[in-house]
Amino acid sequence: MSDLTKLKIVFFLKFMAEAMFIPFLALYYESLGFSEAVIGIFIAIPPIIGISLTPIYSIICKNVKVAKMTFSIISIISLTCMFLYFKFTDYKVLLAIIITFNIFHANNFGLLEAFASVCAANNNTDYSKVRVYGSFAYVAGLVLSGFLTRVTSFFISASIAGILTAIAIIFSFTLHVTPTNEKVEKRDLKALFKNKRYFIFIIFMALFIGTTNVADDFYSTYLSKTKGFSYDSYGYLQASFIVVEGLVIVFLFSFRKKFKLKHLYFLAIIFPIIRYFLSALNAPLFVIVLIGLTRGITWGIHSYLWAQFIVNLVGKKNGAFGVMLAVMTLNLYQAIMKIILGRLIDSTSYFIFYLIISYILIFVLIYFITFFHKNNYVNNLTEEINKRKSEEKTYINE
Repeated sequence: MSDLTKLKIVFFLKFMAEAMFIPFLALYYESLGFSEAVIGIFIAIPPIIGISLTPIYSIICKNVKVAKMTFSIISIISLTCMFLYFKFTDYKVLLAIIITFNIFHANNFGLLEAFASVCAANNNTDYSKVRVYGSFAYVAGLVLSGFLTRVTSFFISASIAGILTAIAIIFSFTLHVTPTNEKVEKRDLKALFKNKRYFIFIIFMALFIGTTNVADDFYSTYLSKTKGFSYDSYGYLQASFIVVEGLVIVFLFSFRKKFKLKHLYFLAIIFPIIRYFLSALNAPLFVIVLIGLTRGITWGIHSYLWAQFIVNLVGKKNGAFGVMLAVMTLNLYQAIMKIILGRLIDSTSYFIFYLIISYILIFVLIYFITFFHKNNYVNNLTEEINKRKSEEKTYINE
């Protein structure tokens, strides 16, 4: 079995397991009787811990091979912690459990995407062609978890997620992230920190994706309280979003040369602005569901572009660290916003919450237009790859 096939299996299993557990936690907390303010604290813990530990993981993960091994080890530890969620319902004890679990889980996907994007590049394929397996697995996980929770319990769904994670860990241990005859380059942090294009992009990514993540983290409780959604209804709705995301990714890697970065990201920002304005206005259910499908367009575009674009900006040797630093920036922004806006919902309403989210994204759109309107960054990823190869050849000749 090729390493690329193993990587796809890891993505499929890991994303399916994630979909069967993490998206339903807000509803699980709500079922225990916690308020939105408390839920906001609970869901802010992963990015807070991610911020705290990312520098440590970045120091440990000196290259892509170490990043892969670290991912495998912390996946094992987080798996053993996962079932503690169902042992206790007291606020303080549950808070301690969430913190313990996320010490090992918060950076899990950052590490996965860090070594996967480089591994895909080393195997001469787009990272998106690997990532799409995760998208479709997420659909299956959401539908299966929603159904199982309705007919059995959330604990059964979490147990299956644990089994899938264990299998993914086994495959990750056997995965070679670089060709056996290729020497692993040492990272050049001095060059990375001088890369202005990289930092402009990750600030944009943190503001855009961080705001969207915060809004969507409260989407389940919003639908539960305003539209009467249950676990399985929310699972089916989430699944439809991810189906669209997967189709968008497939479409983009099939026709990537026909699109420019600025056009794709412009679409990705416009759709959530419309979606959250309609949520603020408490539009009819069919409108919410219909416009909600555009969430898949937003995430499909971002999932296709972000990790491989960072690798193209900073080079393979700085790729893993560049992705981890971007994830840390994203987590810092999300942690602050989740706590603040969780309390805002509790003291005001979802109308105010989604209205503020919409205005933040309008600011993000202005930021994007300001820095990307001349399209100095890239017309398409193929052009950026060729440009970097040319620069590397020039450096070698000199």
